[in-house]
Amino acid sequence: MAKSARPVRGMNAALASGEAGVGEIRPARTAMSVKQLAVALCVALVGAGIGVGTYHAIASRPVSFSGQVTPEHAYYLNFQNTGTVQTLTVRPGDHVKAGQVLATQVSSVAAANVAAAQAAVDADTALLAEDRNPQTTADQATQDQLDVAKAQAAVNTAQGALALAANSTQNNVAAQTTVVTSDQTTLDNDNARFAQYCSPTASAPAPPPQAPAPQAQGTPAPGPVALLPAAAPEAAPVPTPTRSHSPALAPPPSPSGSAPAPTPAPSSSATPFGQLQLCNDLQAQIERDASALAQAKANLTSTQSTGQAQQQQDEQNLAQSEATLQAAQARVAAQGTALTPASIAQAQSQLASAQAQLAADQLALKQATITAPADGIVADTAGAAGDTVGPEGVHAYEGPAAQSGTLVNQQPGIQLFVPSAAPGSNAGSTQATYSALLTVYSGPLSVTAQLPESQVASVHQGQAATLSFPATGRSVPGRISEVRLDPARVPGATYYNVTITTDAQRAGALAGMSVNVTIG
Repeated sequence: MAKSARPVRGMNAALASGEAGVGEIRPARTAMSVKQLAVALCVALVGAGIGVGTYHAIASRPVSFSGQVTPEHAYYLNFQNTGTVQTLTVRPGDHVKAGQVLATQVSSVAAANVAAAQAAVDADTALLAEDRNPQTTADQATQDQLDVAKAQAAVNTAQGALALAANSTQNNVAAQTTVVTSDQTTLDNDNARFAQYCSPTASAPAPPPQAPAPQAQGTPAPGPVALLPAAAPEAAPVPTPTRSHSPALAPPPSPSGSAPAPTPAPSSSATPFGQLQLCNDLQAQIERDASALAQAKANLTSTQSTGQAQQQQDEQNLAQSEATLQAAQARVAAQGTALTPASIAQAQSQLASAQAQLAADQLALKQATITAPADGIVADTAGAAGDTVGPEGVHAYEGPAAQSGTLVNQQPGIQLFVPSAAPGSNAGSTQATYSALLTVYSGPLSVTAQLPESQVASVHQGQAATLSFPATGRSVPGRISEVRLDPARVPGATYYNVTITTDAQRAGALAGMSVNVTIG
């Protein structure tokens, strides 16, 4: 068995371990060469460059989002008062100048109101001048009596106009109410026909019995014969509904003494294909009835509002005429006597009221004309001469796409017109829609985009951008001109509007086209 080594102590322990002992110096390490130092420095620089490049690549990643071509200004123009379009002088695509007349409204009533208000102002001005200088001559007294007679005639005329307007409004409303009731009845009848013939439990009516063919005298009655397989009897054709909803006509009676004419073979409308065609026709008729009912209700509302406005105007004219009559009568009663300051103040107040009414009538006459608010291009027109237009616009037509079974209705994608309610729903409650009579775009085209709040910090005003137009296949440069700080909030997200200026004409872009925006 080997003996364990004895531990070495003292100064010999350092010698045994190979380390320097007390009082001895450790050997110095060999210094790094210049070549090794250069290699280490190069490795450090390469590592730093890679880190900086990676950071810049991450920080400068391009920001991409979508936008839309928009005009600088979009004007939606309608008449301020409900009335009939007299002229529409522009079409979509026309270039217009600021102040150019675009459309006019029938303004005969407004022009007459201005003339009446101007006459009232002139009369009140003369009355005030006379009140301030009460000297009355024989000629002046005669003139005062004549003024009283004219004022009384004006009152009678205003009363007649008011009565005529009330009667005309009542008749027009009654006539239009009849149209609404008739259209509602037509819709209800067609809905009943649809439920009768096209519901899952409906069945076509049985065909009329066939009359036996006459037999010649002396001809023996046929004996029993073998029955061949025959086609199932077809149901009698159900008449296609029309606007008049005329019932199906019965076959004409046969002449006296002659055998009844044989019943013609049933048409194909009783077959499953014919029954489907009948239901499609009924469905299309119901949709047309709903559209006609909505139009009739809109016309009724327009008739009522127009009649009420005319009655209010006639009431104002009557009040002015009565005030003028009272002033003329007071002037005749006060001939030869000086008027008190209160009477002069009343005359001044009456003149001010007449001037205010004149200004209101002049504004109403001015509002019967639509002019271009700025230089631009007509983007759309939604009406024509003869249409009824008010502050809400023109009653919109649903269009052929609303009719069931049409090609446009069957194809997916964007449709030119909005489909109406389906049969079986509450079609009679279709709400009327309205469109602006005129739409005018002004100013250069730009691109407007909405950035999520997570990306808005990466864009700033003056930053360059690249705009790609999928519709034209072109790309043009642009520059951010505005970042709006007022956010647009939707449920679950917040966006900021960014405006980008560019040469849209160079890209062949039009307002409303989609744009892909890349920044960075």
